[in-house]
Amino acid sequence: MANSGHEQAAHDVSGIINQRISEKITFLHQIEEAVKEHQDRKIYQLLDNQRYAKEIEHREQQPNNQGVMSLVDDITNYLSNFLSVNLINYLGKKYPFFYYEEYETGHYRIYFGNWWDRRQFGELDVLNIRFLFNDDEYGKLKKTFELAHDNKRFNSDKIDKISAENDRLQDLIDHQREREEKRSKLQEQLKNVSSRSGIWESNKNKESRQNLVDALQKLEEEEEESRTAAQTIKDNEQVVLSLSKENTILSYEQKSILDTFGSFEDFELANRNLYASYIKSLSDYQEKQVTDDEQ
Repeated sequence: MANSGHEQAAHDVSGIINQRISEKITFLHQIEEAVKEHQDRKIYQLLDNQRYAKEIEHREQQPNNQGVMSLVDDITNYLSNFLSVNLINYLGKKYPFFYYEEYETGHYRIYFGNWWDRRQFGELDVLNIRFLFNDDEYGKLKKTFELAHDNKRFNSDKIDKISAENDRLQDLIDHQREREEKRSKLQEQLKNVSSRSGIWESNKNKESRQNLVDALQKLEEEEEESRTAAQTIKDNEQVVLSLSKENTILSYEQKSILDTFGSFEDFELANRNLYASYIKSLSDYQEKQVTDDEQ
């Protein structure tokens, strides 16, 4: 009886093994056929059946069988490269301002625009059909849209602050002669006050003398700053130029989004719905292909 029980257990285990192997073979065969026929929609379904069921078929699904899906882990870069052809073609129409660079097999950088000094905006995740935007760059663009409600640009406050600082520094340069004259008068006054000082110097005299010392110190600080003011102004002008260029780039990006989507909110909505929109476009395309073949 014991031997019979052991045989039954072995039989049960072999059945599980055969079933699991069969599942793996079936999965790999389905991937192979989908690649052979360039059925991108089917590949996406096989790679993430749970998400496909939820977003495309609108039904809840059991968790993905990771033990089967992990069989293609070592070729995901190649699958990404393979699937990128139709996806980037689709994105070129829906997001005409984005450009892509494959910097290694299956990995793509996103660039915003084809103008000078365009920005690297993030990466394209082909297998998950999503944009991985650079947080800093995306934040600048979002802030640009927010500031537009007040007719302001991204770097307006920074530019205004630097411009005001340059005006102050230029004023220091322009009034050097006045400072010299004021210094001479203050030094003469200090000399007179000091000559009246003694052991029993009055509080009023002490206060007057300290005020004169403070005024002379302030003049000296202004003079010291004026010596480097010209170079500081030049450096600030370069910063303003850089900030103005960034404003220009952001305005190009803003206009591109408005021309394509109408608003930043609709742009964000399209990004959130990108997976479903693209898969649906593949289904429509394949249905059209079948119809054309039948005619």
